[in-house]
Amino acid sequence: MRLRNKVAVVTGASQGLGEHLGRQLVSEGAEVMLTARNEARLADVAASIAASGGTAGTFAADLTDEESCRDLITATQDRFGHIDILVLNAGTATYGKLEELPTLAPLRDAMQINLFGAAMPTYYALDELIASKGLIAYVTSGAGHLPMAGYLGYTTSKHAMNGFFEALRLELAPHSVDVLAINPGDMYSDDGAGRTVFGPDGQQFNIDLSTRRRNDIPRRAASEVARRCIEAIVERRREIDVSPPIQKIGTKLRVLAPRAVDARILKKATVMRSAFDEIADEQHRLQHPVFESDCPLCRAGGPAAKCPTS
Repeated sequence: MRLRNKVAVVTGASQGLGEHLGRQLVSEGAEVMLTARNEARLADVAASIAASGGTAGTFAADLTDEESCRDLITATQDRFGHIDILVLNAGTATYGKLEELPTLAPLRDAMQINLFGAAMPTYYALDELIASKGLIAYVTSGAGHLPMAGYLGYTTSKHAMNGFFEALRLELAPHSVDVLAINPGDMYSDDGAGRTVFGPDGQQFNIDLSTRRRNDIPRRAASEVARRCIEAIVERRREIDVSPPIQKIGTKLRVLAPRAVDARILKKATVMRSAFDEIADEQHRLQHPVFESDCPLCRAGGPAAKCPTS
């Protein structure tokens, strides 16, 4: 019960890493406000926590909306009285090269969700966190350090996120507010939940991350990653990096051998894309077994549009 009497807000808490973080914060004695867009799923998680003797509130929020972010913080203050820990886990997964984007909307959307969806709750919780000498934990990615070719929106938003919170760490140091960067690496969802991924054209599809596919990459269980993150929160560390060793090495080696590392990144990104494209193809074929003229994927005939032409 190392976090007894602490109040934590966890975004993206309806499934995956966010759900596990919420559950494990409660197991350490914290009172937790869970937030995500899926109100029904949040209620299920909170009910499960209550059944085990913990305390968790829920607030359905759209973190791309500034008013919704402000209301989340206000609701937490009203229910629990203060905020000690802000865990910024919500985010979106996108892929696509610039030349594949029909408009710049996917790039804007990635920035709005991944950057501003973390920055706005932080802005409205700042006074509370300063008063409690609290902690901000934000979930970043290896793509925030290494440029992932073919994942332009995601890479851009995670680089921006790192820049925002690294600068904020310096600004908050005089107030004794700590900032923890979490690089969770690649995970599978051992809670049975999948992950929504957005393609270059904005179409979304769901990936079941409980199984390993051809050309996919090694993944850790989200519950294991959450356990290690909780230790970092309790110890108020600066960073926790659960990414594969090759990613850690590449980040450091790129300064010395940029061409070699860039070639390796490009190869790896191409393999990862092939796994995503296969899933998108499969789901698109199930939706449209024959050509449909009003479907942008059918009309485009791109890598995720391999359906028959009737």
